[in-house]
Amino acid sequence: MSPAQRTSLLAGALTAILFLFIVLQGATQEVDTQTEGGGAVEQPTYPPPSDEQFARGQIIVSLEVDATQADLAALNRRNDAETEENLPGSDVNVVDLPKDLPVEAAVQRYEASPDVEYAEPDFMLQPTQASPNDPYYSRLYGLENSGQTNGTADADVDATGAWGTTTGSPGTVIAVIDEGVDIKHPDLRNNIWVNADEVPNNGVDDDRNGYVDDVNGWDFANDDASVYDPVSGSGDEHGTHVAGTIAAEGNNGIGVTGVNWRARIMPLKFLGPQGGYTSDAVAALDYAVANGATISNNSWGGGGRSQALQDAITRADAAGHLFVAAAGNDGTNNDATPHYPSNYENPNVISVAATDDTDTLASFSNFGVTSVDLAAPGVNILSTLPGNSYGSYSGTSMATPHVTGVAALLKSQNPSFDDAQLRTQLLRFAESKASLRDKVATGGRLNAYASLNLTADATDPTVSSAKPTPSTRDRTPRVSATVRDDRSDLAKGDIRFVMDGRARSTFAYYPGTDRLIYDSGQLLVGRHTARITATDEAGNTSTRTWSFKVVTG
Repeated sequence: MSPAQRTSLLAGALTAILFLFIVLQGATQEVDTQTEGGGAVEQPTYPPPSDEQFARGQIIVSLEVDATQADLAALNRRNDAETEENLPGSDVNVVDLPKDLPVEAAVQRYEASPDVEYAEPDFMLQPTQASPNDPYYSRLYGLENSGQTNGTADADVDATGAWGTTTGSPGTVIAVIDEGVDIKHPDLRNNIWVNADEVPNNGVDDDRNGYVDDVNGWDFANDDASVYDPVSGSGDEHGTHVAGTIAAEGNNGIGVTGVNWRARIMPLKFLGPQGGYTSDAVAALDYAVANGATISNNSWGGGGRSQALQDAITRADAAGHLFVAAAGNDGTNNDATPHYPSNYENPNVISVAATDDTDTLASFSNFGVTSVDLAAPGVNILSTLPGNSYGSYSGTSMATPHVTGVAALLKSQNPSFDDAQLRTQLLRFAESKASLRDKVATGGRLNAYASLNLTADATDPTVSSAKPTPSTRDRTPRVSATVRDDRSDLAKGDIRFVMDGRARSTFAYYPGTDRLIYDSGQLLVGRHTARITATDEAGNTSTRTWSFKVVTG
C-alpha cells in the first residue's frame, strides 16, 4: 500500500386462532416503563472503540530484509523518535514518536524510507463479543444466560457469540405477520421497514402494488395502512413484543436488544382484538414475499388445515422465503394432533417449541419428534410493548422470534442463502439437549453462534478404487474399495456391502486406510456384482455399484 493510500485510509478511519380469537401465548409477568433516554444506562462489558482508533505517539514499523536496527536507529534520529520495542521473532518494531509528530505524518515519513517494508498505526482492538449497552439486556436470559434468573448458565441461544460475527443488516427484511407493531417505540422505530417507492399520506398507490400509502406495511384486518391501532390505550401488544425479540435496536442505550440489532421489521397486521382470518394471513404472506421480506415470523395458530394458506407458503418457498412458525401452547403432541400453520409439511417451514431458563421444554409447549423442528427460549421473555414500555410474556410465540432473529443474522451474513440453506443451517446446528430428545426433530435448542460459524456437511462420502474389475482369473477374489468421507470418520456400521444381491456382514473396514475388504470365498465362473453404500454422520449417502467377471485360465 502506498503512502498516499495509507494517508487516505487514516483520514477515513472511524395462537392466534385463525378463526375468531387470538391466544397471546402467555400473560404479562411484568411491565416496565422507561422514557426515552431515561434511567441508568448499564455499561457494556467491553466499551466500544472511541473515535481515536489507534495509539497516539507510536507506530509499527517493519524493516526490509536487508535493513538493520542501525538503519532504523538512523531513521529514528532524523525524526526525533526512538524504538520502544523490537518484537521477538520478527522484523516488526514499535517506534515512539515525539509529541509534535502526528501518526499520519510519521507513517508517511517512515514508508518513504527504502529501509522500511511498511509502517502503520498501532490500531486499538476490541473484543468482538461485547455485550450491548441496553439497560435491560442483563434480564434477557434467552440471549445470554449466566444464571441470573436462577436458571442454568448457558441455557441460551449464545447470541453474544453470534454477534462477534454479525449483528445484522438493514438489508434483511422480516415480516411480522401478527397483530400490529408500535412503530414509534424508541427501541423499534429505527428498525421499521420503509417502502421507499411509496409517498406517505398522499392517497395514491405510488408503487402500484395494490396498497395505498403502505409506507411501513399493511393492516389486513382493517384494510388500511395503519399498522398500529391501539384501542383505548391498549392493543397490538403481542405483535410489538414479537418484533422486539427479533430486532429491537441493539446497543442504543434503551430498553432491550433484539436477536438482530439492525434488521428491518415489516409489520403485517392481520389479527385484531377478536383474532384474524385465513384469507388475511394469505394476503399478508403474499405481500411479504412481493415486497422483499425473505423471512416471516408467524407466532399464531388455530383453525383447521387450509389449502389456501399452504399454497401461499408454497409460493413463498418458490421465492426463497423462510416461514418460521410457533408450535402452539396446548402441551400436546403435534405428531398426533396437528397444529397449523406449524404442521404444514412445506420445506420452508420451521416449527418452534419453547424452553425455559434451564433448557427444559416448557410445560405449555407443544412438541413432536417429526412435526416440531427445534426449541428456543419462550418462558418469561422480556421485550418491547406499546407506549414505550416493556414486559415479559411466555409462549411458543416468544420462542419463535428467537429463531427468526437468528435466521435474519444468518441471512445478513450470507445474503445469497435461500430458505432451504437457512433452514438447514439452523436445524443442523441446534444444540442437543437430553430434555428435548424425542420431543423435537433435532433434539435440540437453537444455537446462534453455531448456526453462523459452523458449516453444514453437504458432501457425500466417496467410494473409489473398486476391485476386482473388469475381470479376474482368481476363483476366490478379494473384493476391495476405498470408502472415505472428508468431514467425518466412517466406521463399519456406516457401510452396507452387497454381493450378488445379498447383504454381507463379514467384510472388514479399516478407518486408518479407508479400505473395505471382503474375502469372497469361491465364486462361480461368470459375472458378479458388488454394491457399497456409505452414509456419513450428517446423513449424506453415496452408493457405488460395479461388476466383474470370473474367467477361466
